[in-house]
Amino acid sequence: MKTDQPIIDIDDEIRSDDRRPEIPTFTIEDTTDSSPLKDSFSPFREKKAQQRAKSNKGLIIALIVLTSFLLAAILIVATVFFTEKPEVASSVSDKQNIEILKASIPKRADGTTVTSDSIFGVVFDMFSLDGLTASLEREMPDTTDSSLVLFMRSADYHPDGSMLGTVVINGKEMPAKEPRKRPSYLAISKDGVIAIGISLSDKVADFVKNNDGSFFRQYTLLGDGELPTDFMLHGKVERAGIGRMADGKMYYVVSKHKETMYDFADALREYGFVDAIYITGGNAYTFHRSSDGNIYIPEETKAKLVKYNTTAPPAPILVFRKSSAK
Repeated sequence: MKTDQPIIDIDDEIRSDDRRPEIPTFTIEDTTDSSPLKDSFSPFREKKAQQRAKSNKGLIIALIVLTSFLLAAILIVATVFFTEKPEVASSVSDKQNIEILKASIPKRADGTTVTSDSIFGVVFDMFSLDGLTASLEREMPDTTDSSLVLFMRSADYHPDGSMLGTVVINGKEMPAKEPRKRPSYLAISKDGVIAIGISLSDKVADFVKNNDGSFFRQYTLLGDGELPTDFMLHGKVERAGIGRMADGKMYYVVSKHKETMYDFADALREYGFVDAIYITGGNAYTFHRSSDGNIYIPEETKAKLVKYNTTAPPAPILVFRKSSAK
């Protein structure tokens, strides 16, 4: 069959008409939005981003502050509940004792008033410390000194010569073992004012150390009228202590017979003492000058003094003298 249309050869892309074949066109679109509308919102978006950044920064700071506050609160609670505390507390705080140490001697005493009494079968002598000045001394005092009124032992010591419990003499701290194991203390100001208390804190010790005072630690007999549930020393020996009555008056008390530490402390409580600390040695150094000027010193005390004249005592001696205040 004959036709007028030209024959198309597919392989050679020859068409039966004169149109050229279409070539596909590919367009790669630019995704960057450069429209004027976007450009007009760019500063707004940047400002919002900055605001979000500031907000996030503020949130982070707030979280850090809150976390620090919570950690501090936890530390305070842990300190309150888990810090070691004395079994009984003194009727006078460390702060109050520091104020006492800052005060001057209220009056002058030429000796001590001695009172003998008993309660619950415990017989004891009470020596008034009112108006006397105190000091811790490394050497045994001279009994011929007309200003001397009383002296006694103070802290205990280790065989190597170090003190058991913090000891400060005229602002200088002595080598010590277990500095805060004994909760009670006796502090002395530079002017000879004394204060007793019960605390494991170093506040009072630091105060006297910075102000040329003296300090030593001992066991507790009484705290605010309460007895400790356990006493570290057992058995019966002559007992001694320094106690404070409710009116603030201080006394050196020595038992006349051998007593347990508990019986001695209980007798002090029943007699009216509110705070009392132990003084080691009992009646080891029985010497006193009475308020009328008479001196009492037994022969056995004289023998002990001869022994200590050759070498200084290993622990300082607590000495009370006439006050120079008028």
